[in-house]
Formats: sequence, structure tokens, C-alpha cells
Amino acid sequence: MANQDVAEKKSSGGSSLIEPIRDYMRETLGELRKVHWPTRTEARNLTTVVLAVTFAMAVFLGLFDFLFGRLVEAILLSNIIAIAIAIVIVLSIIVLVVFASRDRR
Repeated sequence: MANQDVAEKKSSGGSSLIEPIRDYMRETLGELRKVHWPTRTEARNLTTVVLAVTFAMAVFLGLFDFLFGRLVEAILLSNIIAIAIAIVIVLSIIVLVVFASRDRR
């Protein structure tokens, strides 16, 4: 009897390719029903937060890009003060990294 069931499953051919896809779709829909979807107000508030943080980071990174660009330009023009500022910045970053990576005891 078991051999007959196996033979029937093998002979169907085309359905063996569709079954995994059907199972996947059924399981996906079941999982999507479990999801807690945000309300319209929550979605609007979260979108506002994302846009505000994105804008703030763009301004922050743009400012640093501008400042470091001016610093590199000054270094390339051999401005001694700019070289001293660059050295101080690099040393400050190294000190911060060393202190941040120390074990908290």
C-alpha cells in the first residue's frame, strides 16, 4: 500500500513543483495575519521621525564634510595652522578610540 502511494506521488510530476510554492504562500499569509500593523497615526509619526533624523544626519555630515574639505585644502596649500589643527584632531580621535575601547572595570 505504501509503495502505491509513493508511485502515485511520483507520477503526478507537475504538482510536485507547485506544492512547495503553495505551502510557502500559505505560510507567508499565515505569518502576515500575525503582524501588528501600525495605525495611520503611528505610521505618520514614525515616518516623521525617520525623515527628521535623516535630515539632521545629512546636515551634520554635510557640515563635517565641508569643514574637513576646507582643512584638507588648507593642508594642501601648506598652511601651518591648518596642519597643527589636523594633527590635534587626529590625536584627539586616537585618544578617544583608545579610551572608548578600554575595558570598563
